[in-house]
Amino acid sequence: MKKQELETPCLVVDLDRLEENIKEMAHLAKEHNVELWPMIKTHKSKYIVQQQLNMGAKGILAAKLGEAEKMVEAGVQRVMLAYPIIGEKKLDRLMELTKKAEVYCSVDSLESATILNERALKQHICRKCVIIIDSGLNRLGVTPEGVQGLYESIKAMKGIEIVGVATHGGHVYGATNIEGVKKAAEEEISAIMKSAEILQELGVDCSIMAIGSTPTVKQIEDYKGIKQIRPGNYVFYDAVQVALGAVPVERCALKVLATVISIPEAGRAIIDAGSKILCLDAGAHGNNNIKGYGIVVGYEDILIKGLSEELGKLIYDPEKISLKVGQQVEIIPNHACTVANMVEEIYGLRNNQVETMIEVTARGISQ
Repeated sequence: MKKQELETPCLVVDLDRLEENIKEMAHLAKEHNVELWPMIKTHKSKYIVQQQLNMGAKGILAAKLGEAEKMVEAGVQRVMLAYPIIGEKKLDRLMELTKKAEVYCSVDSLESATILNERALKQHICRKCVIIIDSGLNRLGVTPEGVQGLYESIKAMKGIEIVGVATHGGHVYGATNIEGVKKAAEEEISAIMKSAEILQELGVDCSIMAIGSTPTVKQIEDYKGIKQIRPGNYVFYDAVQVALGAVPVERCALKVLATVISIPEAGRAIIDAGSKILCLDAGAHGNNNIKGYGIVVGYEDILIKGLSEELGKLIYDPEKISLKVGQQVEIIPNHACTVANMVEEIYGLRNNQVETMIEVTARGISQ
């Protein structure tokens, strides 16, 4: 089937670009002698995670326990959980998951560590855990200055073993230029190195020293003592990554395919893609470089000004741009991760032909 024959709106991925993106990050990890543990919430796909593992990824990072369960079913053998697991039923599922894969849990407080420790003791096991470090996002985690106090409060627990530290410098997505990206990357490395040094002096081996968002890992020249990177968005890239200077538009693999269904007046067109597929994400953590709700490929001067659930409004200069009813347009979404989660399947294209259907294996999972 040709791309032009697809019913819209739908999600398509350029397989050549997808594969190039996966290979590039694998090469970066190898070049800098760090392990690649990609965050899989970007694609939630068995098809893509298998490509990442085949290219050398040592494990995965999962945002949700349900995502981890789906990926382990798909053959993943090593998993880091990005956030503390809280709740009796979730802890039951976690214990089952540890029977099928090597799982690293994350804690950032005495309370979360205590809850995990008590459940592990009931199962007569010891869970490997990393301490979440706050490197500037001000979300989860303790500062490097607080890591000793947290470790001292939990080191006697017999159901958990602290094996390192990890951070997500998500504040990078508020950067407005490449210098801001580099600053966030430096803050990630500094926070992890300081925290690991403190723990090592207290006798912790720190086999996990993990950083990484897609834009920051691409700007680091000296990884120093970092052992793992955990980017996710790199498989697709999106309009946010373009705004940050991480990649040019041409490297974006994921696009929403839409059709112009009405042109009520000159300079205003309506497409059949709304918030149910493009989402209303205008840039994570307040990026002011983002204008509208995506980049219209080949028509970068068009502004996607507004979205209702089913429709999108395109605003443009009719003296410079001509659109027609029935015309298909491709849109690079602002945030690929949220968009991929909106569909059950992605059309994999090569040379504008549908080569494969990519199942979004963990689509919609939020627990």
